[in-house]
Amino acid sequence: MGAKVAIERCGAYEPDKLNAAIKYAVLAAGFPDVAGKTVLLKPNIVMDSAPEKAVTTHPVFLEAVIRLVKECGASHVLVGDSPGIQGLNFTASGCGIGEAAKRCGAEWIDFTRGTIELKCPEGKIHNSFTVSKIIQSVDLVISLPKLKNHQLMYYTGAMKNLFGLVPSIKKSAFHVRYSSREAFASMIVDLNVAVRPAYAIMDAVVAMEGPGPSAGTPKKVGLILASSNLLAMDIAASSIVGYPPQLIPVNREALARKIWLHDFSEIEYPLLKPEEVMVPDFVRIPFKKTGSQLLDFITPKPLKKIFGSKSTVPEINRNICVCCEDCVKVCASNAIKLTKHSGAQQIVIDKNKCIRCYCCHEVCSERAIKI
Repeated sequence: MGAKVAIERCGAYEPDKLNAAIKYAVLAAGFPDVAGKTVLLKPNIVMDSAPEKAVTTHPVFLEAVIRLVKECGASHVLVGDSPGIQGLNFTASGCGIGEAAKRCGAEWIDFTRGTIELKCPEGKIHNSFTVSKIIQSVDLVISLPKLKNHQLMYYTGAMKNLFGLVPSIKKSAFHVRYSSREAFASMIVDLNVAVRPAYAIMDAVVAMEGPGPSAGTPKKVGLILASSNLLAMDIAASSIVGYPPQLIPVNREALARKIWLHDFSEIEYPLLKPEEVMVPDFVRIPFKKTGSQLLDFITPKPLKKIFGSKSTVPEINRNICVCCEDCVKVCASNAIKLTKHSGAQQIVIDKNKCIRCYCCHEVCSERAIKI
C-alpha cells in the first residue's frame, strides 16, 4: 500500500477554506478512482452532539468531502455511523451530519437497519464481525475521523473510526471479550483487515484534548490529513498531538502485522511534516503501566508503588446525573445498576465487576461520569 500522508493547514470550518484544503491534500496524497462507484463515507459520531463540542466529525467538513467525491465522479454517495447508544430512526440530527448529507445529495444510512456477518479469515483474534449490511453494497469505504483523545486507547483516529460499522450496543460486548488494550487493538486491526477501507480524510481543524472521545475539550489544531494508508495517517496524527506513535496500541499492533507499513520510515509527507505542526500543549491521556485496564486496577498496592500503576475508575457525579440509564444499557459487564437510595434513584457502579472499558464515560451525554 502507498504510505503518503498529506498534512495541510485549515484554520476554520468555512466551506471555501475546507474545499481548497481537502482538494490540495488529496491531490498531494493521491485519491482512489471513485468514478461510477458507490462510496460509503464513515464519519465519527460517537454521540449525537452539537458540532462545536468537537465530539463528531464536523458537518461542514463532511459536506466538503461529499462535494469532492461527487466531483470525482462517484455514482452514489452514502453516509453513516452508529453511536454506542442509538435510538430508533437515528438520523444524526444533533451533530448536523444527517442534514449535511441530505443537503449535498448523499444518502444517510442507519447502520442498525439490517446486518451481515463480515468474515475475516486473516483475523488474528477475531474472524467474523456483525456489521451494517450496507458494507456489501459499496465499492469503497472512506473513513472520516475526528482527531481525538480516547480514554481507553489514548488516541482515536482513522482505524478506530471503523468500529462504528458495528451497530449500536453490539460494540460494548467487544470490550468484555477483549478487555486488555492490546487485545482490543488487535480486534480493531482485524476489523480494518476485513473492511479494507480505501482512504481516510481526517478532521483535525478542531480536535478534542483531555478525556475524550466525548467528554474532552475542543482544541484548535488547524489541520486536514489525507491518505490511502490509515495506519500511516494515525502515526502522523498521534505524533502531531504529542503521543509517541509506537505506544498507541492500535498503531503498534497494525505495524506488527506488516500489512500497511513495515517501518515508520516508509511514510512520505508530500506537504507538511508532523514535527512542523506539533501541538506542544495538547492535553493527552496519561499512559498506564500495563496493557490491561483490568490489571491496572487489580495490581497489589506494593507493586503499584514499584511500577507506578494507577487505577482509573469511572465515578458518578450525582449532582448532574439524570439517571437516563444509557450507561446501564452500554455496560456489557453488568457493573452498572439503577438503584434506590433514601427513596431517590441513583446510578451505582460495582467496581468489582467494572473492567475499565469506559464505555459509560463515552456515552454519557450529561458528562456526569468522570475517570
